[in-house]
Amino acid sequence: DAAAASVSPLNIENLVECLSQSCPIPKRDSSGAFVFSVDHCFAIRGQGTVMTGTVLSGTVSVNDTVEIPTMKVAKKIKSMQMFRRPVQAAHQGDRAGLCVTQFDAKLLERGLVCSAGALPTIEGGIVSVKKVSYFKSEIKTKSKFHISIGHEIGR
Repeated sequence: DAAAASVSPLNIENLVECLSQSCPIPKRDSSGAFVFSVDHCFAIRGQGTVMTGTVLSGTVSVNDTVEIPTMKVAKKIKSMQMFRRPVQAAHQGDRAGLCVTQFDAKLLERGLVCSAGALPTIEGGIVSVKKVSYFKSEIKTKSKFHISIGHEIGR
């Protein structure tokens, strides 16, 4: 017990100050186009379809119109929640649930939602690729391959 009495208590305030200086809080920028990364999409009977995710850039408010660029569909935001509390707006870095009407939740599992025209889409392109070493099959002329860019998942 004498050894315990000789040890001075930790200075928690100094520790908090040191960590605060070492780990700066990121700056949020609400300017720019609205881009929202959807990680889950589900239907609520009588309300609409809820898309949960994170605001990557910009700001969105209730009654704004958002676009699902891969489907070329625009929907109006009926309501929003953050951590089960209704909110009127969400900004860069916020996790939120956006409720839209007349949208089938089965059409989108993960992907991006944005302000109209913020994310251009393409239907085809010419690319240069290299074969990865663990792909042992022969690659023939006019072969078809599925190439994924990003994380868009539909059902």
